[in-house]
Amino acid sequence: MIPLGEPLEGLPALARHYKQLGDAVIRGLRQTPRSLSLPATTDARRDGLAAQRLYVVRGGTLAACCQGRRLLLWDEGDVIVPDPDDGITFQADGAVLLAGYDFGDLLEEILAVPERARRWSELLITQQALLTRCLAALTPEENHTGSRFAYFHPGDLILRQGDRADGVYNLFEGEADVLVDDVVVGRVTEGELLGAIAVLTGAPRGATVRARSRCAAMHIPSDGFHHLIRAKPSLIHGLMTDMARQITELNAQVVTLSGRTP
Repeated sequence: MIPLGEPLEGLPALARHYKQLGDAVIRGLRQTPRSLSLPATTDARRDGLAAQRLYVVRGGTLAACCQGRRLLLWDEGDVIVPDPDDGITFQADGAVLLAGYDFGDLLEEILAVPERARRWSELLITQQALLTRCLAALTPEENHTGSRFAYFHPGDLILRQGDRADGVYNLFEGEADVLVDDVVVGRVTEGELLGAIAVLTGAPRGATVRARSRCAAMHIPSDGFHHLIRAKPSLIHGLMTDMARQITELNAQVVTLSGRTP
């Protein structure tokens, strides 16, 4: 993935993370993809790119555009999940070869494996974040109201217990401690989605998250997160899997700290 426009700090790392996520999602799939060859085009949907498929770029580059502006180039190895409602169009300056997976069968296979479902959720969130940030690079800074990058040094608080939830953080670099009532009860690492439970329930933050190392994260406002869930319901499965795992790990740690056995 090649971001276009003015460079933004953190975007190259997020792009690398996205490619790794795509590889983790499609690696070992049983479904055999169908090849789609696109000519040079100003409208890839007109020339065969379908909304109900997942594509992997096998050759060439495909530009993602919004309001007539090119945001980024999907290149070899990138996973593309077209959404008919996100206002993104696709253009190609030359021939592009894509491998297309049927969405219905694909989701059944993805959601059957908890770790793959988790990666799928993170892929969808990261794709949205990439497109949002690339669009932000083409607009005046005072108009930036969507997702943004956030950086934290060791000891900085990413989330604070009791605060109102204003969004979620997709942690794509670093690791952090999770604290309840100032007691460390767990740890989060790269790939974790932080703060989703409070956003989904409307409750205050249930724990503090404090950076152990330098951390880089994408902050997604609550309204953007809710929109993403409505647009891509399959995101919920991976989120629930991830949150259930986090809650189980935290409960086990609390029991250990209390000196009791389950």
